[in-house]
Amino acid sequence: MIKRFLEDTDDTELNKFVKDFPGNESYHQPEAKTRVSRPQVSEPRPQAPELYEDDLEFRTPSWPQPSDSQQYCSASAPLSPSARPRSPWGKLDPYDSSEDDKEYVGFATLPNQVHRKSVKKGFDFTLMVAGESGLGKSTLVNSLFLTDLYRDRKLLSAEERIMQTVEITKHAVDIEEKGVRLRLTIVDTPGFGDAVNNTECWKPVAEYIDQQFEQYFRDESGLNRKNIQDNRVHCCLYFISPFGHGLRPLDVEFMKALHQRVNIVPILAKADTLTPLEVERKKRKIREEIELFGIKVYQFPDCDSDEDEDFKLQDQALKESIPFAVIGSNTVVEARGRRVRGRLYPWGIVEVENPGHCDFVKLRTMLVRTHMQDLKDVTRETHYENYRAQCIQSMTRLVVKERNRNRDRSRN
Repeated sequence: MIKRFLEDTDDTELNKFVKDFPGNESYHQPEAKTRVSRPQVSEPRPQAPELYEDDLEFRTPSWPQPSDSQQYCSASAPLSPSARPRSPWGKLDPYDSSEDDKEYVGFATLPNQVHRKSVKKGFDFTLMVAGESGLGKSTLVNSLFLTDLYRDRKLLSAEERIMQTVEITKHAVDIEEKGVRLRLTIVDTPGFGDAVNNTECWKPVAEYIDQQFEQYFRDESGLNRKNIQDNRVHCCLYFISPFGHGLRPLDVEFMKALHQRVNIVPILAKADTLTPLEVERKKRKIREEIELFGIKVYQFPDCDSDEDEDFKLQDQALKESIPFAVIGSNTVVEARGRRVRGRLYPWGIVEVENPGHCDFVKLRTMLVRTHMQDLKDVTRETHYENYRAQCIQSMTRLVVKERNRNRDRSRN
C-alpha cells in the first residue's frame, strides 16, 4: 500500500504522509526517486532555518542551475591550501605550509622581502686587473662579462711605453641580466711592470685601494648615509706571465704589499702557450712559492654540511685550480660545425669555454656565479674592517695626545 501511495501521490501529500507515519525515523526515500528529484551539487546546500533536518531529506526544493549554485557556494567558502594562488618565489611561498593557518606566522617570507629589496636596489662589484702589458687582461675582462670596455683604448708605441708610469683607470658599465642590475667597475693598471726599474711600482695601486677605503669611511661617518656608493675594490686578478719558472720578484712584492688590502686571485695568463703538462707543473710551482713567501691569496670558504655533493665537488675543483690558467678571446671561430669563442692556430682551435683547454669557465663560475657575494663579504668584514680599526686607533691616539697637551698647558 505504501509503495502504491508513493507512486500515485504528489510531493505535498507525500511529505504529509511521511510526517504522520510512525516509523519515519528509519525511513529513507528510494534511491531512484532521489536521483531524479535532486540535482547533483558538490557544495553544501543552504538550509532553511524553519525546517528540521528530517524535513529537508524529503523536501523537493526548486534549486537554481548548477553553475549558479557553485558560484554562490564558492564565494562563501574559504580557499583551501590547494586552491590558493601559488607564489612566484617557489619554495618560499607564504601559502606553502602544511601546518594549520593559526600556527603559521609568516616570517618565513623574510628572504623574499630581502630578495625583492636587493633586486630593486641593484648590486655593485669592483674588479681590479693587474699585470704586465700584453698578458691579455683587457681581452679576458671582455670575455668574462660579454662586453667591450676598451673600445677607445689607444695602444702605445715602444718609446711611449718607456716613459709611461703606472696609472689607474676606471671603466664603469651597467649590466642587466634577467631583471638583475649589476654596476660593474673595472680598475686597470696600465704601465705596471713595463718600466726598466719597477721599484715600488705597486705603490699607486695600494694607494688607490686605501683611497677607496678612506672615501667609504668618510661617507659612512657622515650625516647622510642613505646613498653611499661602494667603490671599494672587491677582487684583484693578478696576471702571472707564463714565460718563466714560477713567480718573479715583482710578482712576490706586489702580492705581499696588497694581500692585506684586497682579495687576490692569481691568474696564469696565456695558457695556450703551454702544454697541459707544463701548465700543471707551473701551477704546482706557483702554489709552492705562494706558501713559501707567506702570500695570502683569496681563500675559498668551506662548504656547509647540508650542501649537495655536486656543489662540494665543484668547490673542490675550484680550489685545486688555483692559479687559474686562462685564455681570453672575443673572436668567434667555427669548430666541428659549431661557432665558439676561441683562437685559430695552424695546428687547431683553442676554445675559450672548453674546460679541457683552459680554466676560463671555472674562473667565471667562481667570480660571477658562486663567490661574488663572498668576495664582497670578505672585503667588508676583513679588509675594510682592518682599515677602519687602524683609522679609529689613529684618531684615538690623536685625541688622547691633544688632551694630554692641553692638560699640561693648563697646569703650567
